[in-house]
Amino acid sequence: MKIALILIIGITVCACTKDKEEVIVEVTTNEYADITETFSMNDFEVAKAFILTNGDRGTYRNFDNDNPHYSFNGFEAYLNAEIGQANINNDPNISDFNQITIRDRNADPQYYTIHIVRKGDSAKEGITRPVEGMKEEKVYYINKYDYDINIMKNNLNRYIEVIKNKK
Repeated sequence: MKIALILIIGITVCACTKDKEEVIVEVTTNEYADITETFSMNDFEVAKAFILTNGDRGTYRNFDNDNPHYSFNGFEAYLNAEIGQANINNDPNISDFNQITIRDRNADPQYYTIHIVRKGDSAKEGITRPVEGMKEEKVYYINKYDYDINIMKNNLNRYIEVIKNKK
């Protein structure tokens, strides 16, 4: 009797779940935000090339040295190597760059980090890994200060416009 009851319940559960549609739930987080619509992968790559071609070098953190740097009107932009301290001097011949850090000394917070996730980045060893949940071929704002993500995205837009218009 118990076996028959378990079998009937199992068949009923399978039949019910088989007909249900798959529901995709979008996860929201305060840790990062997809900004690809505002700052595309191409925009990122063009900005990176602009900084490498027209900029100089500057150190803004203790993690590495001589980051490629460009001084925009009112703020600074630095490139960060995707292999971290394995490229401590940020040599473009050793590695690519997957982050642009914006520093505005007159803002709170002073730093905004833009992170690109290129195709294949999730599987590569030794690179600064995307945060769990980030998708390849996207550009993200990383919220390191736990401020309201929507306010930070809006603040970032003015820097993005200056960068996009400079190229």
